[in-house]
Amino acid sequence: MSDKDLLVVISEMLRKQDQHSEKLDEHTEILKQTNESLNNFIEISIQEFDQQRQQYQQQQQFNQQQQQFNQQQQQYNQQQQQYNQQQQQYNHQQQEYNKRFLAGLDKLNENFSSNQDQQNQFNVRFLNSIDQQNHFNERFLNKLDDIEKALKK
Repeated sequence: MSDKDLLVVISEMLRKQDQHSEKLDEHTEILKQTNESLNNFIEISIQEFDQQRQQYQQQQQFNQQQQQFNQQQQQYNQQQQQYNQQQQQYNHQQQEYNKRFLAGLDKLNENFSSNQDQQNQFNVRFLNSIDQQNHFNERFLNKLDDIEKALKK
């Protein structure tokens, strides 16, 4: 090989090396961009994961609070049912008491009416007795007047 051929080969090799270097630079730039995109993606993924984790924790906390509320509501409902049953029993007892009370009032009214009738009858007899006594007293006084007149003569 001649020097000239050797120079051509070297020149060709250098040219290919330059081309290779340019391609490597292009690939390096592409890799940098890809790495940057991947880093952004990873950062966003981490943020999204954190957000999802926080949402999950908040959801868990809400679920626990909801469960506690449901339990409290259930207890309240049971207490309300017990109260309603007690109220029904009380109402039933009150109705029975009211029936007995009204029956007692009716009997008292009957007794009062009977006593009133008896009192009226007694009053009539008493007034009759007073009338008889007044009549007797008038006759007695008249007789006394007659006796007095007879004595004066």
